[in-house]
Amino acid sequence: MSQTLHIALKPLDPATAELRYYFDNPNDYQARPLPLAAIQKLIDRAETDYYTLLPADLAQTGQQLYAWLDSADRFLAQAIEAIRRQTEILVLAIAASGRLAHLPWETLHDGVGFLVQRQNPFIVPVRWQEQKAPLLPPENRALRVLFMATSPLGVEPVLDYENEEGLILEATRKQPLTLMVEESGDLAELKNLIDSYDAGYFDVVHLTGHATLADQEPVFLTETETGGAHYAPAAEIGRALTRLPRLIFLSGCRTGEAPRAGSVPSLAEALLGQGARAVLGWGRPVLDPEASAAAATLYAGLATGAEPARALAETYQALLEQQARDWHLLRLYLAGDPPGPLVTPLKTRGRLPAPPPSTETKFLDPRRQQVKVPTRQSFVGRRRALQRCLQALRYAPDKIGVLLYGMGGLGKSSLAARLADRLPDYQTLVWVGPLDEFALANRLAEEAPLNQAQRETLLNPQEELRFKLRTVLGQVDPPLLLVLDDFEANFEHNDGQLMLRAGLPLLSTEAKKVLAALAFAIQQGQGRHRLLVTSRYRLDVAEAAALFQEPLDPLRGADLAKKVRRLERAKQPGAILKELEAQAISVADGNPRLLEWLFEILGQAGLDHAQILERMAAKAVEFRESILAEELLRQQEAALRQMLAAALVYQVPVPYPALAALCEDRADLETHLRRAEALGLVEVTRQPTETDLYYAPRLLAEPLAGEAPPDPAALARLATETLYRLWWQEADRASEEQLLEIHRLALAGQVGEIAAEIATHLARRWVNRSRYREAADLSRQTLALAADYRVLHQLARAEDTLGQVESAVQHYRQAMQGCPEDSAGEKAAMLHNLASIYANQGQIEEALRLYRQSLDMKESIGDVQGKAATLAMMAQLLAYRQGDFETALAYLQESAAILERLKSPDAETVKRIMAQVYTQQVRQQLGEEKFQQLQAALAAGDEAQVKALLGESAGR
Repeated sequence: MSQTLHIALKPLDPATAELRYYFDNPNDYQARPLPLAAIQKLIDRAETDYYTLLPADLAQTGQQLYAWLDSADRFLAQAIEAIRRQTEILVLAIAASGRLAHLPWETLHDGVGFLVQRQNPFIVPVRWQEQKAPLLPPENRALRVLFMATSPLGVEPVLDYENEEGLILEATRKQPLTLMVEESGDLAELKNLIDSYDAGYFDVVHLTGHATLADQEPVFLTETETGGAHYAPAAEIGRALTRLPRLIFLSGCRTGEAPRAGSVPSLAEALLGQGARAVLGWGRPVLDPEASAAAATLYAGLATGAEPARALAETYQALLEQQARDWHLLRLYLAGDPPGPLVTPLKTRGRLPAPPPSTETKFLDPRRQQVKVPTRQSFVGRRRALQRCLQALRYAPDKIGVLLYGMGGLGKSSLAARLADRLPDYQTLVWVGPLDEFALANRLAEEAPLNQAQRETLLNPQEELRFKLRTVLGQVDPPLLLVLDDFEANFEHNDGQLMLRAGLPLLSTEAKKVLAALAFAIQQGQGRHRLLVTSRYRLDVAEAAALFQEPLDPLRGADLAKKVRRLERAKQPGAILKELEAQAISVADGNPRLLEWLFEILGQAGLDHAQILERMAAKAVEFRESILAEELLRQQEAALRQMLAAALVYQVPVPYPALAALCEDRADLETHLRRAEALGLVEVTRQPTETDLYYAPRLLAEPLAGEAPPDPAALARLATETLYRLWWQEADRASEEQLLEIHRLALAGQVGEIAAEIATHLARRWVNRSRYREAADLSRQTLALAADYRVLHQLARAEDTLGQVESAVQHYRQAMQGCPEDSAGEKAAMLHNLASIYANQGQIEEALRLYRQSLDMKESIGDVQGKAATLAMMAQLLAYRQGDFETALAYLQESAAILERLKSPDAETVKRIMAQVYTQQVRQQLGEEKFQQLQAALAAGDEAQVKALLGESAGR
């Protein structure tokens, strides 16, 4: 049970706002004026003191807001006290416009604590639009949530959306919900899915991803069909949500942030204009773990039948208990009164339960108890593979299913389980290992939804298998997802060795027959049923053409980091030594199963360094022997083995030309590469818009030691030059992983010029993103090979921030000495940065001298933006260190004018500095006593006194 205190705030004039408030009857309201002067500072400084990475003291901010709203007649305190014993939840529905709406109402604080920390009743501030909205009854069933994560290619940081999904499921384990996942990240696919269900089917639509501003309009980053970034405004999201749920959660940074100091509606607020009734968003960038924890707590409440307002109150309190930095940024926008419970409590009579969630044992063979797969929470990565495979399974009319293939331990069975989770309209039947016609028929008869006649047809020994399957599968409902797991067991072996024909594995006669029968029956049934095959080897049979083939590659980048974090959390804190963890990650080479094996060793108590390293080495050998038949390598042609040995120079997947550059004999290279891929000796990374990438796993290094090229340094030089051309000179953009690989190879091959160029680019990017130690380490590695002025410059920038000032000064001076005359822009930047160091040390004259040199250079080369920055720095020194306010203000005016012409957001920052310098000038001219009189006159709105005092200041 909840009650709502409606609070409407509207500016009447520049000095006053009107407050209207009522409980139930909008015509029975009370009104009174409130002076804006009391919170003018909060309004003016919202962008700098609140909407910033480290906001001002939130309790102090909240107390100022509360005191202003409560005022001398204690309206808010009395309202809370009057309702305290009449309700469980008090919703403070605050309707405000313009800059008042931009204030952090969630931080309201009565001097004892934040209002959101209260219980009996819970108190929840929300942002409200006055509208008529009926109070809908709760659905007598489990909560239904439609979850879509968006993670466009090239957008960083990559969010841990699998963990958010998993945390939601874990938090609702005792109060289960139905969580349907839309995997594409594409609004068109989201619309298609929503349109497939009745209105009101989903209670909540949860979009998790990044949000930003595009031309000062809030947008959500969704995905195109190929995984690229698409910037979707509220109107486009509204068109996708054709059947609006009762709650929308935009779990993305800045979805609740109103641009232009509140003059433009936030993305969440704009969705109210698209017909949404309740929208949750975040007021600025938020930490990924905190966003995930908030989602988990919120859904734990909603699933029990709690009102959204109560679930939000519990979320605030949980985040505060966890000392979450960003708790106050979570905002609920409402059109009309708060919605009631979305669903009934768990034990309500006749309540429809949620379907059973995916579990670890979902993909075990029910008879043999084989093939464990991860839960949703522990499953990571494979987003693009999931998208491609789901597209093939759902919509490809020319395919009967999907083949997942690749080296052992990469997670083929886990991906198959994840795909089955995403196909709830199919009944999944799993077959593990060797195919057998009669055993398969028996399994289908036992587990498929067949009647007696259909079972008899299937078990008739006189009928050919393909015709029996066509007849029976044509009548089965729901459609089947037939999973053939560990299909490599169906290839012929002789004395334990894999049999090859033309260098490729040979499929057994029995398996070929059954596979052909299944393909025939599914094709004849117009693809109602689907086949999902996992195999260590790629299939080289006619039926494979009807399967969408998806190779699995190792986990890398963000996906690998997520997997490591999960393994770390499974161990006792401090049990894993970081240097040994790094070695385990290197040895595993992105293979999830090997990584798990090695982390088991890292977490064992009582082992010293030497024992851990010894056991890790033994485990790596055991793993290699379990997945890689070395006899298979020996049976290959020498040219293929030599290609693999040369390819080991690369430590990331590379395009075909990068492999071709290493091979003298390229005549049969494509044939060798296809064969190595089919055998799992080369891992393939599918690219949405580019060519495939290839990678020789480091597990091959020891078996191929005898094939290694004689001159490793020469090979590294060749690889450096090749990737430099492909990924740097000829490419539109290069990823960090690609640049680090070029740099690593350049160091190994002693290619100093390329190492310096790449290091400069990376170090500059890292310093700009506050990754100072990484930038310094990379620069020092490079300088050991090539003493380049550009690298020295970036090293000095990093050292300055890290507090290594003497070293930074030395490196700045070395960089300037080595800087050629045609690099005036680089030298001007060095002078500017060095001047900042001297300014911080109090050497003002030297700082100004260097700033003037930098300014002259920037003017000579037409660097107007750099000129604006230097003018602003000089102005602050002149004002605050030398008291020359007139020159300082002139410099700041020139700087602001330049930045406004460039439409730079820094123009507002310079204007704020100008206002501060002007204030300091007035303070100095008036003296402290009269300056305080001026402040009081401003707060009271006494224009005559203000003009008189300012006139006195100008007269001086």
